[in-house]
Amino acid sequence: WPLTTGFDPAISPDGATVAFARIGNEAGLYLIDSDGSDERRIYSGPEVIAAPKWSEDGQAITFSYATSARVCRDVGSGNCVSDEEFETRRFKDLDPSDYPLTTVYAYDLGVVAADGSDFHSLGALDSARAPDWSAAGIVYESSDGIQVIRDEQGASSSLVAHDPLKPAYKDPDWAGGKIVFQQQGASHWEIWSVGAEGAGMVALTAPQTVLVDQLPSNVSPAWSPDGSHIVFLSNRAADGEAGQWRIWVMNADGSNQRALPIDVALNYTFGSEQMVSWGG
Repeated sequence: WPLTTGFDPAISPDGATVAFARIGNEAGLYLIDSDGSDERRIYSGPEVIAAPKWSEDGQAITFSYATSARVCRDVGSGNCVSDEEFETRRFKDLDPSDYPLTTVYAYDLGVVAADGSDFHSLGALDSARAPDWSAAGIVYESSDGIQVIRDEQGASSSLVAHDPLKPAYKDPDWAGGKIVFQQQGASHWEIWSVGAEGAGMVALTAPQTVLVDQLPSNVSPAWSPDGSHIVFLSNRAADGEAGQWRIWVMNADGSNQRALPIDVALNYTFGSEQMVSWGG
């Protein structure tokens, strides 16, 4: 049953509480009990807050938040150009009105106690998204690959995994010494795992066949509490085509992949949404 409105849910280690985010007039980081009672906002301030994750002991939550915003025009290939930049030599032959306005955010990671006290920023890379706690620190997605940073004053980010030819490593989730994440291919996404130090990268999902009109994607992985299984979203159909999104589960090594008998409408937009969480 629906608990409330919001996005990026994360269930606490004991299964009693769900953290989630809202934007707009009620922007902030929220908690709600798993039975739908006692909703409360524990942190507010930034316009955009996303992707909360609980610490292993359930005492703290890390999340990403916007530190600044820039309005520009999307000219494709990852380039967002201000109207002033269209006057430079590089873009002088382009008409700004041909390209849509968009807002690009810079981000940081924050940590706050579960009661809303002791907020502090981590000083992560300005593209930091989708953090999760690990033994080595807080792992997160960035435009420079998967990074890790310790929750310590003055700490700096360290690279875990990055391939310049496949720059989109997204939505990392850690358990038992391994990180699972989604990686973009030419036309779809697959789930991979890698050791906490960046070694031993392994593909956990792959297309059943390439003889289809549209390859399906596997996204939004999350570990079970004991690290033995991974829950994820897939839009694969029985014939190997891309179809509707469903919740799937697999063993930690990628074996025994199967759809769960959960009938719920899912809307995934490939924006690193935190769609599923496994706690308790």
